Amino acid sequence: MEVKMIKVLINGPNGKMGRAIAQSANKNPKIEIIGGVGPVGRPYIGKDLGILVGLGDIIGAKVYDDIDQIIEQCDIVLDCTRAEVTLKTLETCIEHKKSLITGTTGFSDKEKRQIKEAGQYIPILLASNTSRVAHVFFEIVKTLTEKLGKNADIDIIEIHDNKKIDAPSGTAKEIASIIADQLGIKLENVAEYGRRGKGIRPSQSICFSSIRSGGFPTSHKIIFGFQNEKIELQLDGYNMHPYADGIIDAAIFLSDKKPGFYTIEQVFSE
Repeated sequence: MEVKMIKVLINGPNGKMGRAIAQSANKNPKIEIIGGVGPVGRPYIGKDLGILVGLGDIIGAKVYDDIDQIIEQCDIVLDCTRAEVTLKTLETCIEHKKSLITGTTGFSDKEKRQIKEAGQYIPILLASNTSRVAHVFFEIVKTLTEKLGKNADIDIIEIHDNKKIDAPSGTAKEIASIIADQLGIKLENVAEYGRRGKGIRPSQSICFSSIRSGGFPTSHKIIFGFQNEKIELQLDGYNMHPYADGIIDAAIFLSDKKPGFYTIEQVFSE
């Protein structure tokens, strides 16, 4: 019996995440890459994705500069680009009734609601972090906050490469939301972003520090500070492959789903 391949279209295939997604997709026997979509005028438009992302072979999937030229051939669009690009892609996916998975970050609350509401029309999944290990890390943060969070000063320090445009990172915000939920407080009431000048730190504050440096992929450290002790939890990503693998797992999960808004937690719970 022939197994039906899941046909994916990769938005932004020349970015760090786009390349990693293409590499992960290519090695998965359930996935067929049918093409990529890049910005108009880029020198790699028209090239084969296998050559572009370093697979070492032609795979018969080229890069387009107009998503309308290729989207009908796919089942799911995989997107890790920028907020404004993702929102335009979302409109196209709704128009063509195609599923969308996005790991893009930097959306406003209004834009997040727009993405969730798109679940009325297509299967859609939005996740700021698609690493399985990261989601186990989140559970550890949740447990530690439940047991000790009320007595701690909590800091989230995140490091990414100097090309990342949004700060704090989507993962840092997700961690902070987990902590705030466990403490029964609203994040917007306790969040602080960096420190300068003079003043005593407010109690039960959650402080963000964002560093953008060189080509460092990703690091998140959470510090629970007590009067005479501290606990540090740290998660480092050496490259983009853990997140790309999660995107591919999400594509397999979403392939037989009806319209709706789905989460990466649902993917990892199967």
